[in-house]
Amino acid sequence: MTSVALIPFSTRLEQDQAAHIARGLTLELSDWLKARGADPMVLTSAQTDEDGAWRRLVSFADELSAETVTEFVTGLARDGENVSGDFKVAVSGLIEALGAEPSLDRGLAVTVSVTDLGGAFSRGRFTAEATQTTFREAVPALFRKVAGALGLEVASEYDPGTKHFQVWLNLLVTRALILAAEVGAVPRDATGLFEPALEAASLDPACQLVRDRLGELCQVLVLERGFEAKDAAGALETVMRKVGPDWKSHRVRGQLMLAAGQPSDAAKAFCQLLQGRYEAPDPREKQQAALMAGRAFNMAERHLEAQRVLRLAMDAETLKVEAIVESAASSAGLGEAAIAERLWRRALELEPNSISARLHLARHYRARGEAEKAAEQYSALVRLPALPREVFADAAEYFVVNQLPKEALDAAERYAAEFPGDAIAHLLLASALNTEGRHKRAMEALDRAELCVGVSEMEDLVRRQRRFASHPDTEHRFRKLAGEALDGDAKATEAALRELLEKHPDFIEARMFLGITLRRQQRWAEARDVFEDLRSRSSLPGIDKELTGIYSQLNNPAKALECARRAMEAAPEDATLITNYAAALLENGEIDDAMRYAQRADMLMPGDEPTRKLLDLIELRMRKRGLIGNFRAVFKEATGWWKATRRRKGPDQPGK
Repeated sequence: MTSVALIPFSTRLEQDQAAHIARGLTLELSDWLKARGADPMVLTSAQTDEDGAWRRLVSFADELSAETVTEFVTGLARDGENVSGDFKVAVSGLIEALGAEPSLDRGLAVTVSVTDLGGAFSRGRFTAEATQTTFREAVPALFRKVAGALGLEVASEYDPGTKHFQVWLNLLVTRALILAAEVGAVPRDATGLFEPALEAASLDPACQLVRDRLGELCQVLVLERGFEAKDAAGALETVMRKVGPDWKSHRVRGQLMLAAGQPSDAAKAFCQLLQGRYEAPDPREKQQAALMAGRAFNMAERHLEAQRVLRLAMDAETLKVEAIVESAASSAGLGEAAIAERLWRRALELEPNSISARLHLARHYRARGEAEKAAEQYSALVRLPALPREVFADAAEYFVVNQLPKEALDAAERYAAEFPGDAIAHLLLASALNTEGRHKRAMEALDRAELCVGVSEMEDLVRRQRRFASHPDTEHRFRKLAGEALDGDAKATEAALRELLEKHPDFIEARMFLGITLRRQQRWAEARDVFEDLRSRSSLPGIDKELTGIYSQLNNPAKALECARRAMEAAPEDATLITNYAAALLENGEIDDAMRYAQRADMLMPGDEPTRKLLDLIELRMRKRGLIGNFRAVFKEATGWWKATRRRKGPDQPGK
């Protein structure tokens, strides 16, 4: 097999589009040579801006001589770059515009050179002019000459994938954007990333290649690089309408919908794959789609539908553990906590290193208040290899909040070592170090956090940890006052907290506990003002929970319901918040929804006294509502089920 080094083609044109087309054509040649039996590698070089904000791909402006090509390739290997293979030959090229105008829309003048690296001499230099009328013959002929110089047999010609020259150029640009996204050379504020593909689909709706290329670009940008999913999903849907969907495009769309926080739409996309309208590339792909559909249904709180589709995923041996984990999640969503726990433990028996099973169990015990069992699962989690950053963060945060300093420090140190670019990792490490009294190292961790992207969103937390490191006595005093604010002398604690806030007015947490002391003194309006001010400036957990009760006392049930909904959505596994939401629904006269959520809370936390009292109160209200009112509620629910069934089955299949 011939190892070939491909240097991205040069261009003298300054437009970004020209550089993308040059790089895209290089990648097309690489793919075609690989299909002919060669072992090509595109030597992609990137440099980072001085501020470290983003990387840019390196391009050449002139045609490279044989000596320059040889020096470039051997120099990369000598400098320890990621270049593998014992290259004997290299391919380089130059793209220029045809005509006087510096634009590639009218045509390309392409020059490709094949260089023997052993003797630094040219094996051949080939040229072609690609225009609207000639590109479908000129480019394949050029590629064929390159293959001949490399000693490769040509069994099939290069296929541009379209009859339209401008569409082909847009495909090259999209191909180059995929590479740029893969190496992190697309800035966050970049615009028009999907325009080339959208234009190509408009010009040639028969070109299915544009749909495939756009799907690849969306996957890399959203799923690997964390770009916003909404624009990517919109662009893919537009191209699918024009070109037509297939298995892969529906799968990518489902993944984008999940990333965009639209699980119902994601489930719909994955279910399209289970209906048999599109041929799966592999039987296992259909089972993988069933697993993704089940996951999406669980996220959309449609747990019965999740259990139905997960049966198909259970048949795949490689997906069995993940399917069991998702099935357990649906059981938990239906209030079957004991079944869920048993299934998660069964998943761990089959795969002891299952991250998802342990994480679900840890969160399950955490929601039920079983701190020791939750800590056991989190401790096992942080010892597993290749742990995702969100799992590290969840475990470290749990240890910090529950005052397990040794475990918190161990988890935070591993998190910071594995993901040194995450500000939250260094922030959690600083918190653990401060708790251990190692304030100098905490300051060093905070300094590293300040260098990370996204730290501006954590200013309050960083400020508090810096205050802890600089004034540990202030932090210890606050922690003592926080305990007294909950069950001590509320009036005296209020005065002490106000004194503390005079010295440190930016102490957000102290302001929150001031609100708690006001609430305990039944000074509802003052407490409301404190918490509303906090909510406008901070995202501390617990604010909406406090406001729920305060607005209820102020006889404002609509605001109480709004706050209860926000609190529950922020922590949907917290049974106490579900009970609060059910109580707020009852205050607003939504008796049936109140019963549904109260029953769900009772299933998650059996025997909880406030939840049982709420259920008794709801049942009393139902009896007062009378037989006719209850019948209407049941009839309304049955009608909604019948309409949904009709929508699923279609008006022409009433009996199926």
